[in-house]
Amino acid sequence: MKRVNLDIYPDMMHSYIVELKYAKYKDPENRVEELRREAIEQANRYADTDTVKCAVGNTRLHKVVVVYKGMEMRVCEEV
Repeated sequence: MKRVNLDIYPDMMHSYIVELKYAKYKDPENRVEELRREAIEQANRYADTDTVKCAVGNTRLHKVVVVYKGMEMRVCEEV
């Protein structure tokens, strides 16, 4: 499998998975935490795939989870 980004940018040191979730403004407050947990699980599943492992190569993989409720960012963290 070809690592396109590493072929183009051989000195690249970092790779990212950003998982974005969105709760409606009127959703109950516990929905944010529910979406946060879902996002972490999903980012971890992506990171464990052969496709991502090959694409990442020797770079450091950062998994970032972002959750919005309405227009407000409630969660932004590296997991």
